[in-house]
Amino acid sequence: MLTVSDLTVAFGPTVAVRGVSLTAEAGTVTGILGANGAGKTTTLLGILGHVPRRGGRITFDGRDVTALDTRALVRAGIALCPENRRLFPSMSIEDNLLLGAYGQPRATRQARLARTYERFGWLHDRRAEAAGRLSGGQQQTVAIARALMSDPRLVLLDEPSSGLSPVAVEEVGEVLRGIARDGTAMVLVEQNVRLVERLCSTAYVLAHGQVTASGPVDELIGGDAVSDAYLGTGDRPAAGPQPR
Repeated sequence: MLTVSDLTVAFGPTVAVRGVSLTAEAGTVTGILGANGAGKTTTLLGILGHVPRRGGRITFDGRDVTALDTRALVRAGIALCPENRRLFPSMSIEDNLLLGAYGQPRATRQARLARTYERFGWLHDRRAEAAGRLSGGQQQTVAIARALMSDPRLVLLDEPSSGLSPVAVEEVGEVLRGIARDGTAMVLVEQNVRLVERLCSTAYVLAHGQVTASGPVDELIGGDAVSDAYLGTGDRPAAGPQPR
């Protein structure tokens, strides 16, 4: 579904992502692990064309989409569920959801809303409630549902477990499993190693803007590559500005 080849992202002289390559398949969750500042979020934004790419190629569903802007990539079937949920707390759940289908004809928005309520029945029951009154886990579910309102084939998720209780993390994990079972491809950026272990078959480890290891999750977890990435014991790039 997605192939990223040698993605490089730079902000002026600062190179934040250096030659990252990864793949994601339909119906699977692909993990990206790494400590704060490793370049995980920037990788997602680079895939979606939301930050300046200095190099690389993005192929989506067999089509080279490198030259497409963010809006065109969303229309092509890629959605982002951002870190910290980014809901509008004073707006209703339903109005937050409808923003995920912004610009679509009314009939399309309503059809997608109906599918969302079919998947998440409690959202329908509480659709008029202000999103800011929900618990953290419930808000994350709304954020994921909003991303699905664009009818994507690929969802990029940035730290969906951030700030959540262990129980809420379990609930969000179940939501993501259900989405994968429906055939949607997902790329999951996470610092929660256990969530990646439970959801992902394949993962990539980032450190200092580079992929330092990749492979089956059960081989990566507990290995030196993951501990090095989180404890900062891995080698830095030999030269050049470091990622922020």
